[in-house]
Amino acid sequence: MKKLNALVTASYSESGLNQLKEFLNVEYHNWLDQKRAFTQEELSKMLQGKEILIVEMDEVHREVIEANPQLKVIACCRGLRGDDMTIDVPTCNERKIPILLAPGRNLNSVAEFTILLTLGIMRKVRPAINWFYEGNWKEWLDFYTTFRTGEIRGRTVGLMGFGNIGKRVAALFNAFGAKVIAYDPFINDLEVFKQYNTEKVDAETLFKTADIVSLHMNVNEDTKGFINEKLIGLMKPTAFLINSARAAIVDRDALYAALKDKKIAGYATDVYHQEPCNPETEPMLLLDNFFGTPHLGGTADEVIANHSQMVVDDLKKLFNGEKPQFILNPEVLPGFQENLKNMK
Repeated sequence: MKKLNALVTASYSESGLNQLKEFLNVEYHNWLDQKRAFTQEELSKMLQGKEILIVEMDEVHREVIEANPQLKVIACCRGLRGDDMTIDVPTCNERKIPILLAPGRNLNSVAEFTILLTLGIMRKVRPAINWFYEGNWKEWLDFYTTFRTGEIRGRTVGLMGFGNIGKRVAALFNAFGAKVIAYDPFINDLEVFKQYNTEKVDAETLFKTADIVSLHMNVNEDTKGFINEKLIGLMKPTAFLINSARAAIVDRDALYAALKDKKIAGYATDVYHQEPCNPETEPMLLLDNFFGTPHLGGTADEVIANHSQMVVDDLKKLFNGEKPQFILNPEVLPGFQENLKNMK
């Protein structure tokens, strides 16, 4: 079969591009170069004559797919969870177009960032930095008397969710010398928890006993607002809540009230109910027991290398007649293979 043509708008590693070029004709337009996702009109035009589309932040609507009848495969360099589905799956299913994914590409990046958030709120990094840059360090021992903090070692860390990121976070907190407990109703095998020196508990026990509660849950209709007034009310007044997952799993009003009234020690997050946000749209930013970052958890360069290789590997499997490891709609594979035969 002749080389197929691919449009790549995802940020892609040099190694990944070189591997793609071994079996595809590649046209590369990195969305990062223009600092925005491509519009549907731009995508439709660039995709003309291309059988393969590899995206990252771009949405792919029905109009793009219908305008390009030659399109055979779409790969998205993200995990495509329910709260951020950016590809028209029904149209792809109608056309027998496989949708390849890259779940876990940012696993380690987000896990490491969870530690940063934890240290940021526990060690009072935000007020200390403001104090320092405002020129308040007058006497040598001012820092020692102004910012009293604590260590992670010896604390009980409760993980809400024990998927791939949760497991990696457990390993990191264990390395700090913390006791790790976790809640995940979808994992019944206790050996899975034991492998990561973690004790499985129910949600209420976790919120009652943890000094640090770290959220690692997906967003769906069952988990929206799951961290509610009742659970937050169970937390110790000395406990911290950490969120490197999704803002929607937290009851925003209940959390704001708990922070404002000092019912918990603090909240650190990388995700927000509205993004981008500012103090006008997110009043928590003005609280002194809040530590926030602008959705930086997955911005490590290694994430690009990870998703590049994941997509390359699965494209090779797809064209070799094998089932890709990460595919959203495997039910279309027989139809896809038939379409591929008709191209030869």
